[in-house]
Amino acid sequence: MDNWRKISITPVLNANGNNQSPNRSSPQQNSTDEATDSVPKPLRYQIPDNDFYSYLIGTWKRNLEWKEFGGLFPHIRTSNTVVMIEEYRGYDNDPSARHLKWSFGKSLEKSELRFGYSMKCVQAPKNTETYLEWTYIGTVCHGKYLPSTNVAVLNFFQPQSTVLVTYRVIDENTMSVCVVEVDKKQTPSIQYGNIVWCRDVLMFDIVHLSKTINTQVSNSIQHSHHL
Repeated sequence: MDNWRKISITPVLNANGNNQSPNRSSPQQNSTDEATDSVPKPLRYQIPDNDFYSYLIGTWKRNLEWKEFGGLFPHIRTSNTVVMIEEYRGYDNDPSARHLKWSFGKSLEKSELRFGYSMKCVQAPKNTETYLEWTYIGTVCHGKYLPSTNVAVLNFFQPQSTVLVTYRVIDENTMSVCVVEVDKKQTPSIQYGNIVWCRDVLMFDIVHLSKTINTQVSNSIQHSHHL
């Protein structure tokens, strides 16, 4: 990837109108150029083999900020959702297709998650892109993942609502999310934030339990001081 700062090599005119060679620039200019060259080039995470299907498998936590889509974009609310994506056995005859089961909820307890949809994933030849298809509330929806930009777009086109979801892969554990929605009440909203993979759900539960215990102990100590 090219550096986002471009260093000009156009000759500079000095006070007499003569061309001044870039190699003979002032010490101040040299220091500026060196500082520019020292800016690290941004690194882009590459999913192994462009396998978006395998990348998605796991339990994620999605945090979104909701704003009204238009005008001054006033704040609506925030949301925190657990998203569990599992391998799922499909029933079509396409040997190249793989399926994912998406479930949503507020808890890491699998029994408390609600089924969302089953997604069909088909990789194009040479893994140049991945085609996505699923059925949501009786409507067939489509999406696509493009490795060239590390972006997946999911389109939910319903009879009375429209939802466009964009996922931008940041690293092996994180995606940025942007959702543009017009619901059946014709209320437009834009939702943005991050979705983070819970690498070890058990460890997450242990940390949460530890914080709860520490809080209870602290409250007990404070209560005893007032006795």
